[in-house]
Amino acid sequence: METLIEREHERTRWPVWLPPLVSALVLFVLFVTATMVRRSSFAETGRPVMIAASSTAAGAIALSGGWLVLQGRRRGWGAALAGLSMLAMGGYTLVHVLRSVV
Repeated sequence: METLIEREHERTRWPVWLPPLVSALVLFVLFVTATMVRRSSFAETGRPVMIAASSTAAGAIALSGGWLVLQGRRRGWGAALAGLSMLAMGGYTLVHVLRSVV
């Protein structure tokens, strides 16, 4: 039997496609910002800031994707696929950004 809290949580749950869409938008904005910083006069000063911001965002996206994959059993295959796409986006971005540091 469902409790009132479970029913309320079910009504306020976000659609499964929203987190990957927001993640892609965040990564796109960071990419455009990093490109603008790289071509500006303060490129050397802004580079560590962009690396830190991009790495943090990529890590958060990958962790959120992992959490969504774990929720796949409760929320269905759509959640698992959305989580896997977020893991892929976050992991690729993290490898790409950190490879530029070395």
